Amino acid sequence: MPDATSGPEPAPADEFDRELRELTQGTVGKPRFIEPSAAERAKAGAALIARAGEDGGRHGRARAAAIVLFVVFLLIAAMLAWVEWERAGSTGGGVKSSSAIPAPTARPELAGTISPIDLFALPPADPFAGKPADHWANGAAGIVPPAAKPVGAFTAKQVAAAYATTRNLLIAANLDRQTLLGGPPTALAKLLTTKQRAQFLVGLNKTGVDKNGYPLSTRKWVASFAPGSAELIGNVIKVHGTMTARTVRESGTVVLAIDVNYLFAYAVQPPHDPTDWTRVVDHVYGSIDFARWDDPAGPLEPWDQAVIGNAGIQCGSDDGYIHPDYPSDRSVDVRQSGAAIDPYSPATDIRGAGAVCGRTTGT
Repeated sequence: MPDATSGPEPAPADEFDRELRELTQGTVGKPRFIEPSAAERAKAGAALIARAGEDGGRHGRARAAAIVLFVVFLLIAAMLAWVEWERAGSTGGGVKSSSAIPAPTARPELAGTISPIDLFALPPADPFAGKPADHWANGAAGIVPPAAKPVGAFTAKQVAAAYATTRNLLIAANLDRQTLLGGPPTALAKLLTTKQRAQFLVGLNKTGVDKNGYPLSTRKWVASFAPGSAELIGNVIKVHGTMTARTVRESGTVVLAIDVNYLFAYAVQPPHDPTDWTRVVDHVYGSIDFARWDDPAGPLEPWDQAVIGNAGIQCGSDDGYIHPDYPSDRSVDVRQSGAAIDPYSPATDIRGAGAVCGRTTGT
């Protein structure tokens, strides 16, 4: 991927030769210092060698060899100085010079802004240090259902079973490693009812967005980084949230709805590039509705109504995958709108995909 702090591409060989000829022939613009021509340097070098040869003997030859090396060194040093001078005047096009790279702590937190980075800053041992997520539970330990009680006509046993199924759905959609790395989301698919599973599988490869700007792809139902775009840093995913039970009526049927409100924080890096790392926060909210969807006489089954909002991702993707907004790719996007929100707060609605891209205070 392009790097916002890299210098200009090396000049082609013929271009470099042309510039070298101009330098030695005196046809370039006036430099900042006067450099002897190649002929003058060669002549001076020959004179030095001749004088060294007059000394004769082993010591004279050794002295001559040393002088030749010294002259070559001067030629190389002069050429490097000239190339560096040329580069200093060619840093246009938004390319940052290395002198503009700040320390890692100076990297801006606002997603979607141009941010210089430290090319040698590896992820810290704790990539969530200094963030609210650092105090969250690790992985599935952060998904703890409350004590089950009767809700309406539903027994405590039914509520407990719904809580357990909801927990499994959240784990499959947001913590399954195969799914996270862009693989087949079979972990979630096998937990869905027959009808919803068919809907989920047929829509995985769709592209485009609906009228609200959200991807049509059902891949959006899970947290799934675009294949080849990310590696998880370490084995820790931070999780925080709650679930509660209530009853609702849908199409004349009383349904047990398990409301979910969870945040998942991921630390990721491009494959084999630990210097360009970032954090992504997913907000899972909505409900898992339980009723006898497939069999009126059977057990309660889930219908997943939860949605996932993302912070720390690129705007404009329409394939349902998460595309991290790495520092080297970060830029202002006109589709960002609204007041900046805190992605670590469960009270906010993160919008981060498709035609609509909400602004955050940073991940």
